[in-house]
Amino acid sequence: MSSTVATVQRMQPANNGTVVENVLHQIRNAISSGRFRSGDRLPSEFELMEELNVSRNSLREAMKILSAIGIVEIRRGDGTYICSEVKPSFIDSVAYSVLLESSSAEELIEFRQTLDEDVLHMAVRKASQEDIHRLQEYINQMRAKFTNGEIGAAARLDYEFHQYLAKCTRNRFLERMVLGVYDLFERSIEKNIRTEELFALADLHHQEMVDCIVQRDESKVEEVIARSLSSWRKDIKSKISD
Repeated sequence: MSSTVATVQRMQPANNGTVVENVLHQIRNAISSGRFRSGDRLPSEFELMEELNVSRNSLREAMKILSAIGIVEIRRGDGTYICSEVKPSFIDSVAYSVLLESSSAEELIEFRQTLDEDVLHMAVRKASQEDIHRLQEYINQMRAKFTNGEIGAAARLDYEFHQYLAKCTRNRFLERMVLGVYDLFERSIEKNIRTEELFALADLHHQEMVDCIVQRDESKVEEVIARSLSSWRKDIKSKISD
């Protein structure tokens, strides 16, 4: 263990609730407090067992969970590391499936609208000229695919447009959230561009988003996002009310 790590606050022994839950809680707190950072190697298994006062089995079970949800990476023969990237994991689909099942249509609409507004606000502030070019290229390719009757390909480009827009925020956590949420909405995207009328609206809304970024104008973000979600709002309301 490095001298820097040795001087920071130690984790507390697991003594309340289940042992595994407490190990997870202590590791999470150590990460949020800055003791462990992206790419750091964790102390050895023996050191963690001693510090947390837990058995090898409990510690290993906790590490398996942390590995499964993309918090740590276990490298055989080398050690356990804090992941250097926010990675997709099964927790995305589980969490958002619960969201869909337990939320009202209005709650889900509010959630996505708030998320999309935050993404566009940050993209307006942080997107580079290269990002703007890439976003415009997605729109141009969508138009070409739709004109050729390749609806599925156009829908995929629509989905990738939103993925790339999330990257423009330069915020890995917000990007990960967007990717998880849009996994839920991927099928509805194709439905919302299937006719010429609907595609014309989607095309206009995408262009308005890019125009906000080009002009560095955050004043129109809310109205642009509200218009872009107009047809999706109707689709979600009908599905959840059925």
